[in-house]
Amino acid sequence: MHAQTNESDLSHPSLSMQAGHYQVRLANSSAEIEAAQALRYQVFYRENKGIAHEDMIRLEREVDEWDDCAHHIIVIDQKADNAVVGTLRLVSNLNLNPEQGFYTEKAFDLTKLRKKYDRILELSRYCIEPGGRSGTILLLIWKFAMKFIIDNKYQLMLGCASFSGLDINRHKDILIYLYRNNLAPDSLRPIPIVDNSVAIATLPNEPKNAQWDNAKKAVPTLLRGYLKLGAKISDTAIIDKQFNTVFVCIYVDAKSMLTDKHTLVPKN
Repeated sequence: MHAQTNESDLSHPSLSMQAGHYQVRLANSSAEIEAAQALRYQVFYRENKGIAHEDMIRLEREVDEWDDCAHHIIVIDQKADNAVVGTLRLVSNLNLNPEQGFYTEKAFDLTKLRKKYDRILELSRYCIEPGGRSGTILLLIWKFAMKFIIDNKYQLMLGCASFSGLDINRHKDILIYLYRNNLAPDSLRPIPIVDNSVAIATLPNEPKNAQWDNAKKAVPTLLRGYLKLGAKISDTAIIDKQFNTVFVCIYVDAKSMLTDKHTLVPKN
């Protein structure tokens, strides 16, 4: 399995960054992509209790139709036989098959965004091995992804912001906080196309100041970085049994990253 690498659409394919014994770059072999898929399987299905289908269980890898056309960011631990300890998948609209949508389009109609932007990059399947979540690996992935987007002149980045567990009431404070502060304008708002969706405005809650504070603290670290870049979210959350999560669609107009803001990094 090899990711497509269209040189006309990809600047600096050999780019890498280093922090101590960790190196981040794009996967450049089937073995490295498979190692990223194995990490995804470990985190999404073994750790987070998602529901894997039979082929994934047999392979012990999380695989789908977008892997072949994606660029896979990987972080390698050079002190552990170059093990892949972090990954993030990048899917460009320029590399999709003619009738293929983004993974996000399984749950949302993105027509409004597609009409405005010509160069779109979907970020998905972010995960880090359990022993490496202190910050260095996340920082490397973040810096690499931001440079990739800027170097390749993507106008929009999008994906799904997920919260662990299927009980939407457990996440209502953070969802309402994001709804009130980061809601996408109607002219660009993703539209849900699945039944397992909940309009955030219908969630029964009126958070007090302490709840708002707790909601802000509950924003996942990577999502915090997107919000600093002006991210917008859908008005609907999806209950995803496969991954045992609740998620919203999120997007960032990459023009905001052409300023010094792109140096901002998420903090724990």
